[in-house]
Amino acid sequence: MRRWAALAVAVLLASVPVSTGPAAAQAGAPDPARAIKRQFRSEHGVRISETSRYFFGEKSTVSGSGTRISGSLQFAPSGPVAADFTWRDLPRPGTEGLPPEKSAPHHVIRVGKDVYDDADQYPGPVPEGKKWIHFPNEHRGSMGRDMARDASLQPLNVYDPSMMKAVLKCSTSRPVSGGSLYRGTMSYKELSKISRDALISWTSGRPIGERSKGKVSWQLWTDRYGLPKRLVTTDTAGGGRDPLVKRSDTRYTDWGFRLDITAPPADEVIDEDDLLDYVRAQNTPIPMDAKNT
Repeated sequence: MRRWAALAVAVLLASVPVSTGPAAAQAGAPDPARAIKRQFRSEHGVRISETSRYFFGEKSTVSGSGTRISGSLQFAPSGPVAADFTWRDLPRPGTEGLPPEKSAPHHVIRVGKDVYDDADQYPGPVPEGKKWIHFPNEHRGSMGRDMARDASLQPLNVYDPSMMKAVLKCSTSRPVSGGSLYRGTMSYKELSKISRDALISWTSGRPIGERSKGKVSWQLWTDRYGLPKRLVTTDTAGGGRDPLVKRSDTRYTDWGFRLDITAPPADEVIDEDDLLDYVRAQNTPIPMDAKNT
């Protein structure tokens, strides 16, 4: 009798259809954190295209200014080590009937901790033959510092394995065409605890800590290998009914392509301190006399 009962249960279980929903499909999906880490090989990289826009209020659909970035990021076994990219400011939408003004592009090269800015965009005089300005790491300003790190202004560092593991852990996921989609939200306080580097507020330029108010929501699309294809974030700084919001949309292509980013030729580079001395020399004070004192 027991044998017949066991057989009946087995038949019943076999007749129940196996779930093929998102949870079941995601069980065998590649781990994006591991997939990205496997890309950390010398002289290999990824191409990046990103647009960031700034808004006043979470529900606002009218943007203020923004930034557009396009370029490449080079890896080593330790992670990102160099970047070569161009960025331009996106102006506020133009007056009705008139197109918005297009800003000039800024070319930036980072090799290790050395960052070189295109001298054509410097507002003051530059010595003849000098095409690049070398800025010390601490003098590039918050936007330049964060942007040059990985050619991006995203609040989530996809190249930080510990951050990615924490982000994925608190994400919901589902299969989509060609890969997976991850969604989630995390407070500034939580983000500051999982990042290996100090997080800098895009509104104040100060480190984000436990008392910082804000949150980051994300949507991350990955391919069938687990590598990011697109990352869209909403970075809400502060609280209240009308906080400041930055929305960033980044596309990643050509993971693993051969890339070797080098510093500009030394004879075309001028250091920031030398440039300041040159500017002072060009602005020699007018001698004082009885008529211009």
